[in-house]
Order: sequence, then C-alpha cells, then structure tokens
Amino acid sequence: MDSSTFAEALIQVTGRVQGVGFRPFIYRLALYYNLKGYVKNLGDAGVEIVVEGSKKKIQKFADSIVKDAPKVSEVKRVRVDFKIFTGRFHEFIIEKSNSSEKAISGIFPPDIGICSECIENISNPNSRWWEYPFTACAWCGPRFTAIQTLPYDRERTNMNAFPMCKDCVNEYMDPSDRRFDAQGITCSHCGPRMELFDKEGAQIITTDPFSYTAKSLQNGALVAVKGIGGIHITGLATDDEVIKNLRKRKNRISQPFAVMSPTLEDVKIFTSPTSEEVKLLTGWQRPIVLLKKQGRILSEELAPGLDRIGVMLPYTGIQLMLFKRLKTPALLMTSGNPSGVPMAINNKAAINELHGIVDLFLLHNREIVNRCDDSVLRVNGKRKAFIRRSRGYVPDPIEITLKEKIAVALGTEMSNAAGISFEGKCYLTQYLGDVISLENFDYEQKALQFLYDLLKITCNPDVIACDDHPGYMTSQLAKVISQEKDIPIITSQHHHAHIVSVCAENKIESDQPVIGVALDGAGYGSDGTIWGGEVLISTYKEYERRGHLEQIPMPGGDLCTEYPYRMLIAELTKTFSNNEICDITKNHIQFGLKNGMKELELILHQSRHPNIIKTSSAGRFLDSISALLGLNYHRTYEGEPAMKLESFANRGNPYKIHYPVEIIQQKNKYYLETSKLIHYLICEKKYRKEDIAAFSQKYLSQGIAQIALLLAEKEGINTICLSGGVFVNKYISNTIEKILINQKKIVFFNKKVPLGDGGLALGQICKAICDIM
Repeated sequence: MDSSTFAEALIQVTGRVQGVGFRPFIYRLALYYNLKGYVKNLGDAGVEIVVEGSKKKIQKFADSIVKDAPKVSEVKRVRVDFKIFTGRFHEFIIEKSNSSEKAISGIFPPDIGICSECIENISNPNSRWWEYPFTACAWCGPRFTAIQTLPYDRERTNMNAFPMCKDCVNEYMDPSDRRFDAQGITCSHCGPRMELFDKEGAQIITTDPFSYTAKSLQNGALVAVKGIGGIHITGLATDDEVIKNLRKRKNRISQPFAVMSPTLEDVKIFTSPTSEEVKLLTGWQRPIVLLKKQGRILSEELAPGLDRIGVMLPYTGIQLMLFKRLKTPALLMTSGNPSGVPMAINNKAAINELHGIVDLFLLHNREIVNRCDDSVLRVNGKRKAFIRRSRGYVPDPIEITLKEKIAVALGTEMSNAAGISFEGKCYLTQYLGDVISLENFDYEQKALQFLYDLLKITCNPDVIACDDHPGYMTSQLAKVISQEKDIPIITSQHHHAHIVSVCAENKIESDQPVIGVALDGAGYGSDGTIWGGEVLISTYKEYERRGHLEQIPMPGGDLCTEYPYRMLIAELTKTFSNNEICDITKNHIQFGLKNGMKELELILHQSRHPNIIKTSSAGRFLDSISALLGLNYHRTYEGEPAMKLESFANRGNPYKIHYPVEIIQQKNKYYLETSKLIHYLICEKKYRKEDIAAFSQKYLSQGIAQIALLLAEKEGINTICLSGGVFVNKYISNTIEKILINQKKIVFFNKKVPLGDGGLALGQICKAICDIM
C-alpha cells in the first residue's frame, strides 16, 4: 500500500465535546469516510481520535469535525498529527474513556434542554418513551447537574443508580441509534419515577401524578416540582389569588416571579418577543428572558409595577407532561426555597423547607448532584445582557489572556458567583444568590470545591481573590483560605473588578489602559465612601478614579437602600433648608418614613453632619427619583426602585424637559451634579411624572457619557468599557453606548458574564493574577 497515500492520524479535539453526543457523531463520520480506528473521551474533557485511511479522507474527516459537529457542541481546536500507516485497525470503535488524573483542557457541557426528537418520542403513543418524563438522548438532558466527576460516563453520573434494561442496552450499543452511547438513556422500565406527596409529606398513590397535579393547580394549589437542577414552586400564572397566596407564604411582598409557557405561540399571547429574544427563548439553554408585557392575560401580581416579565419555555419532559394536562398559557415558575437560603435539591429537604409554602409535592427519585438555578437574560437592542448566569451556561469557561497562574475568586456578597482560573480559562460557578447566610456561605464553598475537583486540579491555587469590603462573608472566607493554605490574598476594588471583567472577556491586553464606566448600587470605595457611579482609567492591575456622580450623604447607611425616601431627603439637604424640606415632604412622610417626623429630623441632622458617610452611587440616584415620584418607598428586593423607575420612564418623553447636564471639574476629576437637578424638578411643577422619570435616566446617561469622553480625549484613550447592574437598564445602556460610538469610541460591555455582581469574580481573578506576576 502506498504510504504517501495512506496514513494513520492522531486527532485531538478540545472544546465542549463531552456529553453532547460527540463520540457517536465521530463514529458515524468515520464510517462515512471508511476510516478505521477509535474515539474515546479523555479525562481532561477532550476527545482523542486515532484513524487510518487515505490522507485525503482523513483531512476531509477532520474538516467535517468542525463543520458538522452536533449543534450543542463547541469545537475549540482540532489538532491532527499524521503518522506512518501500519494497518493495525480493522474497524472503527468507541473505546472506554480515560479516567486521567491530569487537569482538564476541554469544556464540560452545561445542562441541555430537551431536544425536539425526544419531545416527539414522549408525544407519540407508539413510542416506548410515550409520556416518560425523563426521556433524553445523546443530544439533550442533564449534564452539569448530573455529573459527579469526569470523564462523562454513566457510572460517574446520577444515572448510575438506574441500571439499563435490555431495550436501553440495545439502543446504547447501536451506532445507528440517537441514544448510542448516551449516558442519560433511560425509560419507564428502568429509569427514575415521579412521586407525589401531600403538603405534610405523606405519599399519594396515583397512576397519573401529572393529572393529579394539574387538577390541583387548576383548583388554585401551589406545587413544588422537582426538576433537573432544583425544585420550582409553580401555580396558575393567570390567577391573582394564587400569586398573592405565594407572596404571603414566602414573604415576598413584590419581587417579580418568572413564568413558563408550553410553547412559543403561548408566549406570544401575552408578549411580542423580538427575533433576538425568540432566539434566546428557543435555544437549547432555555433561559428566562425578560420580555415586555402585553395585554392582561397574566396576573398583574406576578411583576407589580414592572413592564417586563421573565419567561421561559419547558426544558424537561416533566414540565411538558404537566402542561399537556393543563390548558393555560403560562405557569408561575419560581425557585423552591424559603427566603435567604439556597433552593432545595432533595426530597426530604423540599418537604421540610417548603412545608407551609406549597400544597403538593411533585418529586422524583433521581439525585440532583449540583444545584443550578435558571439563568436570566435580557436583550438590549441586539446585545444580550446576563442578569443571572447559571443553568445552560455553567460550567462553560470564559477564555482569558492570562494563562500562567491558578486563581480562586470568592466574588462579592449579592447575586454572587465565584470562580477558578486555569490554563487561560475562567470557570464561574452557578448563581449562588446572596452570600449573607450560613447556608449560602456553605453553598459557595461546595460549588467551588466541585469545580476544583471537576477540573482535576490537585495543587493549591497561586492566589485567592476577593472584594475590598472587609465585612463581606466572602472576604472573610478568602482570609481563612489564605491563612490555612499560606496563599497570597489579593483584594479588588469593586468597580475596578467590574471593568477588568469586561476587559478580560473581550481579551483586552492586561496592560492596555481603558476608560471604565461602572454604574451600580454600591461598592466599597478606596476613600472609605460608597461608590457606584464611577469613571476610571484602568488596566488589569491598577486604576485611577477620575470621574463620578456627586457624593450624597447616606444617613443610616444601608437603611438608605431599603428606604429610598431617606436617600431623597439626603439629596435635598444639598440645596434646600430644613424647613423647606419639611414642607416638601409633609405629604409623603407617612409613606416614606416609618417613624414619621422624628425620623425626618434625625435624617436631616445626620445628613448635615460633616462625618456622615457619602455615596456616589448611580443606583441610589435612581432610587431618589423613584421615591420623588412615589414609585417606591420601601425596597423589598434588589433593584426594585430603579426597576420600577425604568418601567415608568418607558411611558414618558425624556425630551420634554430641558435642563443642561452639569459637570464640575475639581483638579483632575469630574463629577456629575445630581442634587441641583432634583432641586429643579421639585421647583418646576409643570412636568408629568413619566417625563421626569424618562429625563432623569437621560440626564444620568448623558452626564456619565460626557465625563467618559472628556477623559478619553484628555488621556488619548479610545476604548471604553461599561459594566455594573445599572447597565441592565435598556435606555441607559443604549444611550451611553450610542453617544460614545458617535464619537468614534470603541465600546465593550459584559456579554458572557452578568453586568452585575455575578461577573465580578472574573475581574477579581485577572486583577489578582496580574498582581502576583
């Protein structure tokens, strides 16, 4: 045989190539090109292929690996090394996986929403998967929430508890079958089963738990439903009393609840999603997408005071089977947890923790290895913005330019995610919630340890990273780890970490200076004040604060975040006398201050004290406007005043008010006046409230953009990075971006991690690595 025509080739593939039906795909591809050899998963999450055949066919085979790979895979690299042909193979096979101890170089897949083929199977009365809710194949089903360790084989997942029946074994071994080598393969003869329990935890015996549950829902019940990454609480999304009942039982006064609709057509009954929103809704990740409400089909109690609602489509057979027995365009679908603790993931915990909250438990007997909340996104123009990055996206890594060190970042306090970097990739944990309780504190440590184990890292990290704020539980944990393992600890200023996170995911070089704009609710400032409306000149390692919002007193500290009327009064002390403030607020005190005049007097005294702590927070400015307009006096969830202001502002015209942006320069710094604007809005009583709301957002956007442009011009910097929770606001983010682009600036946002604090670990990691190099 001509050795110049035939060859053996070692092909190594990295990326998201395990758990996505990749080996069966390679098997069929090898048969198509008449190649002999093998394919196997490596313990590092990559795939190794060895083939023999004609060089021309091997090259076409390698090209097809990239071009025709399964849609949920992500091929990062295909390396082909040709060797001398020996003819040692007589067929092509799938070999047993390597359980290597070395750290991973590939990408392990997130959970994958149920595919259309499996949906067809459970809908077909002639299929052996008819109405079986755990139906999955090589292309879909649980991954991250199911795996215990790599490589991804059945014995290392939660399916190890369910030995395959004869039929499943036959399909698992059949290369022509969609379930060939699918680790999640199961059926009603050998797989998990649904279980029904009453509100006291007693099992209910029924042949059709879904019909029983559907009937209970129709009668107004609240039901705990166990899925693949946790437990949801569900109920009729069209019934005001059901939602009010849940609010009372969970003590969630007005926090918005998401909904799930059976089909895209049902979604269009109560909203009109854009093409970009439809793409997100129907993608295999199946996240919650914030959509503009339309009509009055859904209960107004779901998202009071807001013009958007979180919507998702079913991603499991369990959800599909429930909808099959219900005639409703949507079900309430929110995390099954008491306030302040992580979502329950096992049956015993669910029954104990949700006792008194739900009326029925629809559970199953399959273990959830890793808790994982639903991801939440919003589309601003054509740009997606993560609010919560979790199911469907974790543990996909973010590639970074820093490859030399291993770093662990603890993140911040609110809406947190931690992270680990290794070999040029940053792996963020799933959404952890607010790390302010021992339960969430424990959850963070376990989530980090799982990532560490999954990555097969056996050595200590080179550095521990956390926020500058010394009072955060995450910062305290970082100190403990640092001391116990004798590892250096690097803290990051909150807003600097925001900017570095944008630079990192957009692969901006670590020493390239950028203008960074960070707008959020709060972050510990290097001067001891509370920052939140910042314009920085930044590299990964260093920053200089060169612009910010006017600093306003914060009487009572964090009380101002809970009661925004306190923040408004503090703003007023900059331009009004005490008597004038008493007159301005007299009709609102009973709503805005729970202790009335006595509290007002204390706020006035504190606000004028020279040692009062101050804030430059964009979030607090928006809160003040929300309180001024009577939209929110008591914040019951993070971002509530600003979110209600945004919804209200969408009904107004920002161009009805003509008030110039006031930027003050002091030495080499700029700050945006806000108190004089509020003074003007109060004194000029001719404007509609909706227009005031809209104009206030415009004023903030134009003022911050102008400061960024002034600094860019002065310093000769053309790249501007935008981050922080305020940029979830569509008007503010789009307006600032437009102004900057019109001035020929290069603008970057967070697109792979949340704009809010859920993306901070990425910035902390990159800053820490640069500090120790």
